[in-house]
Amino acid sequence: MECDEHPFASTKEGSAKGDNRYSVRLITGTDNNAGGNMILAMYSANRVLDGDLF
Repeated sequence: MECDEHPFASTKEGSAKGDNRYSVRLITGTDNNAGGNMILAMYSANRVLDGDLF
């Protein structure tokens, strides 16, 4: 099991911000990896760069 969070850690609002304003849930590693790959694909397909608003 792995910890998944929302908003995504890859966003400025995500868990890496450190303000404890996020939600977490344990999910399987397979599902967590699949979700991460989908997010990365969305960033790539839409040419989202670090600091872009979306």
